[in-house]
Amino acid sequence: MPPNSKPIVFHYEGSIFSHRVLWYLWLRGIPYDECIQPALLPRPALTQLGVHYRKVPILGLGNHIYCDSRFILSKLETLYPNSALAPPTPFDTGITNLFASWTADGGVFAAAVKMIPYWHEQSFLQNEAFVDDREKLFGRRFTPDTMARERPEGAQALLHAFELLERTFLADGRDWVLGTGRPSLADLEAVWPVKWLVREPTMTGSLPEECFGKARFPRVYAWVDRFVEHVETARRNLGQDVASLDGQAVAERTLPAEAPEDFVFEKGDPLGIEKGELVEVFPSDYGQMGRSVGQLVGLDTGEVVIRNQERVYVHFPRWNFTVRKVAVEG
Repeated sequence: MPPNSKPIVFHYEGSIFSHRVLWYLWLRGIPYDECIQPALLPRPALTQLGVHYRKVPILGLGNHIYCDSRFILSKLETLYPNSALAPPTPFDTGITNLFASWTADGGVFAAAVKMIPYWHEQSFLQNEAFVDDREKLFGRRFTPDTMARERPEGAQALLHAFELLERTFLADGRDWVLGTGRPSLADLEAVWPVKWLVREPTMTGSLPEECFGKARFPRVYAWVDRFVEHVETARRNLGQDVASLDGQAVAERTLPAEAPEDFVFEKGDPLGIEKGELVEVFPSDYGQMGRSVGQLVGLDTGEVVIRNQERVYVHFPRWNFTVRKVAVEG
């Protein structure tokens, strides 16, 4: 059964990773509320919940908090069954998972970041405070010199990605990458960095026309246009006002909620950690300063769950996340 409470999406304006979760909710017709947090730290509403995870989006359901956009999508598929977005076969699910890895871990997003038009007045990179914050997040500083130097490398990688989509998955003229009658999770997992590059106003001019024009990649551009039209129609059809919650409203909804404690806990994990131990969880790729500490209550090959000092249950994927015991003084 679906959860009793509406999801709360914690995000900030312009977060492309957050768009993926919002698109999902629109396409599924799932009502939700949102809590707009600053793009820069601190993020007061999350701090009240004892959540120090550095990235967004974050999803709240009752007193459960889910971190990592890819993990959030998989959880929503489980929490809200009978999804029309689900890939039709196990093989298609595998393709979807490969797309998710390719775009987020496999270099497509990293290449897209190198193409940010830093010279635009509306670019995030014109904001010195934002640049300082991203340096702490990524461990490198985005400057005009480094951005200009890295653009050719980013363009080369993206040409490979555009060619793969144009000449293979979309080559036979299909509307959606799995040949389905409507967009599936595979489209959502594949399209987001491409849509960011070719349709986001703040990314105008990110791609050189001579290399990435519609004449060279007509199927890719048509696919992105179809997807945008589909999600915007779904957004309008959702037919509900999204409540914008402040930190106090979020705390009042989240902290008193009760959660069952029958989490799966598989013994014999390679890390040698046991149920009830104090652990810290943080991304193993970047954003490692946002470490979450709590009592380990759930663990399997795909998920780790901790209960923090505010008695909020925080869920993380195992992939690309580090789980480490915390020494208890005394």
